[in-house]
Amino acid sequence: MKRTLLSTILVASLVIGFMGVANASTSAKSPISVRVTLSRTEVVAGRAIRGEAVLTNSGTKSVLVQACAYDGWLFVGLANKQISYSPAIATVACRPSVRLTPGINRFSITVVTTYQECGGTTSPRCPKSGAPALPKGKYHTAVEILGLPSDTQKSSPISVTLN
Repeated sequence: MKRTLLSTILVASLVIGFMGVANASTSAKSPISVRVTLSRTEVVAGRAIRGEAVLTNSGTKSVLVQACAYDGWLFVGLANKQISYSPAIATVACRPSVRLTPGINRFSITVVTTYQECGGTTSPRCPKSGAPALPKGKYHTAVEILGLPSDTQKSSPISVTLN
């Protein structure tokens, strides 16, 4: 009886302790927000779009992005109901090196208007050079960020038309 009561108290303490840790970690909000701007929102399919990602650190301390900068950590692409954006990410496993200082941090981006891959079951055949252009139509920007908290705020997607 004593052993069962002691086990119950121990389990209850662990559960309450775990819940406290879980609540503590989820109550802290990321100080980082991301806003993307593009030089154009209408372009011929197959041509790249230049832009900028503005990451604002509203905190008072620098934030180290927990990803290898060489591998890439900030990806912006196009998606719609038929075509998803899922960047291929290489892993070299270098040390994190991108620091977001308090305030505004600007990064140049290039949004490609081609398929990410070709020759797969859901992608077109591979041409002799380069990746095939995405079909004409309406798309929106999709932002993928590695190494920052999952609750990092992202601006609304930008509508893009491919001709």
